[in-house]
Order: sequence, then C-alpha cells, then structure tokens
Amino acid sequence: MKINWFPGHMKKTLAEMENNLKKVDLAIYILDSRAPISCINPEIDRIVSSKPLLYVLSKSDLSDPKATAKFIQKFKAEGKNIISLNLSSTGAKLELVASINEILKEKKQRLESKSISPILKVMIIGVPNTGKSTLINNLSAVKKATTGDKAGVTKHTQWVKVSDSLALLDTPGTLWPNMKDEMIALKLAFVGSIKDDVLDTTELGFELIKFLMKDHLEILKQRFPSVDFDCEPIEVYDQIAKSRGCIFKGGEVDYDRLGKAVLLDFRSGRMGKITLDRID
Repeated sequence: MKINWFPGHMKKTLAEMENNLKKVDLAIYILDSRAPISCINPEIDRIVSSKPLLYVLSKSDLSDPKATAKFIQKFKAEGKNIISLNLSSTGAKLELVASINEILKEKKQRLESKSISPILKVMIIGVPNTGKSTLINNLSAVKKATTGDKAGVTKHTQWVKVSDSLALLDTPGTLWPNMKDEMIALKLAFVGSIKDDVLDTTELGFELIKFLMKDHLEILKQRFPSVDFDCEPIEVYDQIAKSRGCIFKGGEVDYDRLGKAVLLDFRSGRMGKITLDRID
C-alpha cells in the first residue's frame, strides 16, 4: 500500500520553522508513544539539530507502558531529554513546565542575575495528530489552539502566550516528502498522522489487522474472542466483520465500514494498549 501525503502548507511550515528557530530557546518534539520512532521526521531533525530539545511521548494512555518505558530508557541513554504524558491530564502542565525550566535553567539564572525577567520561547513541533494543540491548550489553561483527532487540523504557525514567562510557537504537523519506508508510512497512517481522506481506509484497516496478527495476536484474540485466527488474514478480516456487524443485508462484508471500525477500535484504545514500534 503506497502512502505519500505532503500538502503545500507542510513545505511552507518547514521553511517557517527554520526561519523561526533563532527566535526560540527550546523545541518540544511531540511523538505519539504508539509509534515514537516512526514519528521522527528527518526534515525536522535536520532543522532543529542546533537547539535544545525536549521529547514528549504523547498519548501514553493508549500505548503499552512497558514499551514506553523502554523508549524512555533508550532516549535517555542517548543523552536526550524525554518525558511521557497524557497531554490532556491535569498533571501534564506541571511536569511540562518543570521540564522546560530544568532544561533552560542556566539561561534563566543568567538573565535573572542581570535583573532581567526571562520570557522563555518554546517551539512545538512534530508530525500531524500527535497532540501539539492539546499540549498548548493544557499549558494555557484555556483553549487557544484548535484540536481534533485527525491529521492536519492546525494549518498556520502562531505564537501563544502561556504566561508572563512562557510563550509557545505552535506549528502545523509536518511530514516529509517521498516517504520511502512503507512500514513507517503505514504506522503513521494507523495512528492517524496521515489524513484519512487521502487513504483507502478499507485497505488500511486490513493492513492493520495483518500487522497486529504478527506482533499483537493475543490482544486481537482478547478483542475478538469469536474469531479463529488460524486462518489467512483475509479470512480473519471477514470474521471480524461478522463480529462487528459490518455486513450488508445479503450477507456480503461491508469493507468500507469494517476498515473504519477497525481503525477506530485501535485509535480509541478499545483494542488495548498497543505500541507499534519496537526496540529489539
């Protein structure tokens, strides 16, 4: 399944990001904890390589906590700043602000020693639908950024004042042109970082079931106990259709409805806590 989605505003966002980088003290790089490695955009990596970074594993309520712990350990071993959060939780703001202050502690102390009240400027970056707007709204305590459980909600770069000492630069979610790794593209599509409107969700739902049969079979068995998984993937898919009621009156499978139902089951967490990326 060939996937590529790089609308014009993403190219513009990358250029603006590069231009605005000199105005910020820190970049917060938000990665969906279900696919943190797949969410690392090589174009963003190139742009922000000169700035301090804080990686935030978002949607931690939807991922496998054991896998999340391994990723945190891996990033820290590489000398990277990283935290894992459910960005909509009440405690997320305190942990985020504490992490920002710790990373920029020396700059704050230097300015305060000169009797200057520092205003920390932070750029929020990441691929689409990882929770950037949710993070901004949580830090602001009021809704200043539009959110939505789909890719491409934020279209423009904007400054958001959080407090007298903190300002955020909200950037649209950005992918990269010509994604060559088909599995990375699939994982980004599974978690909703690629717009469903440009995808064949019927085929994508089937690809998700095939992927989960290889790496997360026990979770599938728990979610669909009536299904016989000792079959070919397409036969399993048809059985899931019956268990979910995705059948036309004549008995044929409604594949369009089935694909959307399977993706929603995964994305909402109803299938269970699943992490798609792995550390071997």
